[in-house]
Formats: sequence, C-alpha cells, structure tokens
Amino acid sequence: MSVLNELDALLGLDGDEYDRLDLFLEADELIGELQPADVPPLLALWPQRSLNWQQRYTQASTGIDGAVLRALLAGLLQIRESNHGVLELMSRLPPVADKSALSDALLAYAEQAWHADPARHRQIQMSCWSCGLSGRLLKRLGLSAWKDAGL
Repeated sequence: MSVLNELDALLGLDGDEYDRLDLFLEADELIGELQPADVPPLLALWPQRSLNWQQRYTQASTGIDGAVLRALLAGLLQIRESNHGVLELMSRLPPVADKSALSDALLAYAEQAWHADPARHRQIQMSCWSCGLSGRLLKRLGLSAWKDAGL
C-alpha cells in the first residue's frame, strides 16, 4: 500500500477510532514520508474528502516536507471549492516569506479572504504572521498595525 493510500485510509477512519487510538502521530509520520510526486494525487483527493479528513491532514502535518508543502499550497490555491487548508498550512511555512510566486499568491489569497470573511480575520492574521507575510498583508490592506484592524 502506498503512503498516500495508507494516509487516506487513516484520515478517513471513524472519529472515535482515530481519536481513541491517537492516530494523529501515525498520520503525521505518513505525511512526513510524502514526496513531491504524491502531491498531484493528493490534490485530486482533497476536494473529494470531507472537511473532517482535510482538518485531520492539516492538523497532523507538523512533519511535512518543505517541497511537498509548497506544492500542496500552490495546488490548493487552484482548487476553487476548497475552503480548508491554505490558511491552516501557511503556518507550516518558514517564518520568513520570500519573493516567490507562491508567497505572492498566498498574500493575494489572504487579502481576498480578509475582505470576504471578517470572522476569519484573526486566523488570517496568525497564518500570515507565522509565515512572514504579516507586514506585506498589512500594507495591502492599508493598515499600519494589526491594532488598526481591531486585532
């Protein structure tokens, strides 16, 4: 069984079994084994899986490989019906944003999410802060500090 298939089955387990057996650690280990070649099939699975499955993935991705993370984020930005994953996985990026196309796309996503969903302002702030995009988002929003946004 491939790592992705094993991970898919694990994340899809009944909630009680997943929690009772503390399978978070096993999921984290499997996510750490994913390779960039696993990202296209993972992205194909993403919109087909439940929000619970997606949440389990993002919560258990502490050991995700950097190349896999970047490819996954770039792909999730292309999936229009995906409303979970991008902000949650942004916090796994290094705390210093670069001038890459991915950083620019994440910044545009965060700005759009900011305007679309005021209830998520705190999450957007924290996601951008953790990956080094906070200052750039503030500038795009025309704010000098998060205090100006009421945060």
